[in-house]
Amino acid sequence: MRTIMVGLIAGGLFVGFGNPSFADNQDQTNGPDENGVWELNADGKADPVSTAQLYAEMRFQGGQYARNYRHQMLTGDFTCDDVVDRIAGWVDLDSPEGPKFAMLFVTNHGGKAQSEIHYLPFEQSEQFALCIHDETAPPVMSWQENSTEFMEEVIGSKDSCNFAIRVDDFMCDAPQFFYSEKPADNGDHWFFFRN
Repeated sequence: MRTIMVGLIAGGLFVGFGNPSFADNQDQTNGPDENGVWELNADGKADPVSTAQLYAEMRFQGGQYARNYRHQMLTGDFTCDDVVDRIAGWVDLDSPEGPKFAMLFVTNHGGKAQSEIHYLPFEQSEQFALCIHDETAPPVMSWQENSTEFMEEVIGSKDSCNFAIRVDDFMCDAPQFFYSEKPADNGDHWFFFRN
């Protein structure tokens, strides 16, 4: 009797957790084809980036241990296409050159999966670097919305999305990243800016 009861409970849990109400991004029914291109939904928009897609890219681009690092995640429309993107940030300790802050940008902009990883070094004089590596308090990622005037006059681009992804170590001016639908010469869509 006890074995039957345990079997019924286990079966009920298995069926219950298989219910779509427990699924991540319940409305996401499409996925990438064999070339990694995401299909468009019936309403003509790309699927939002799921946590599974983010973590797959995190492993692929950041290495098999990247997910194990304490990481932050930003979720929202950061490419100005009304589709949810995801950005992860973590302090990568695997580099022989020392710790770096890794930022992984994942989007399905235009119905195609795009992902880029950028590494910000610590304690260097480069414009691209963060000032300090504090083992107890990693840099904080956040986002800010900018005006079209700011984008034209300060950033110098009215074609880029006006949402900035900021990285604050609270010692220097915050590095910022903006999404541009038109890629740079190296193929990157996320470009760096600092005051």
